[in-house]
Amino acid sequence: MTDVITRVDESIYIDASPHAVYAYCLDPRRLFDGDPKHVVESELKEEGLGTTFSLQRVAGPIEEDDDLEYVDVVPDRRIEIAMRPTMHVLRRHGAGHVTAPYSLIHVFEREGDGTQMTLKVQVHDQPLFERMMDRLEGRSPERMVHSRLARVKDAIEHPAAAA
Repeated sequence: MTDVITRVDESIYIDASPHAVYAYCLDPRRLFDGDPKHVVESELKEEGLGTTFSLQRVAGPIEEDDDLEYVDVVPDRRIEIAMRPTMHVLRRHGAGHVTAPYSLIHVFEREGDGTQMTLKVQVHDQPLFERMMDRLEGRSPERMVHSRLARVKDAIEHPAAAA
C-alpha cells in the first residue's frame, strides 16, 4: 500500500465551458506556460492520454528535470498527470536524485455558465528527508498551483492578452 499525501487542493472559477478549459489544458506547453519550470520537450497525443513531456528548472546549484505523462484523461472532465522529478547538481547529469512520484489531478466541473477547475497535487511515498527539505527550503507548492490556475484563467478568459 502506498502512502499518498495531498499537498495542494485548490480551485478557481473560469468563465468558459468545461470543454474550453479542458482543451486548453491538453497542451502541456500552455498548461505550464509561465511556471518556474518550463517545458523543454513534448510529444502530444490527440486525445491527451499518453502525452509525454519534460520540465526543467535551474534554481541556484540545483537543476530539476521532471518527466511527466498524461495517464488518465476523461474528455471535458479530468486530466491526471504522473510526474517523476529528478534533481542534479547543475550541469552534472549522472543518475541524480529521483524524488517521490507526484500526481497532478485537474478536474473540470460546470458551474453556472463557467467551469470550476480544481488542481490537486499528491505525492506518493515521500521519504521523510524530502518532507523535511520541503519545510527547510520553504517550498510552497500552494503558491505555484495558485499562480498556474490564475494564468490558465487569464489565458482562457482573455486570449488576446495572452497571445
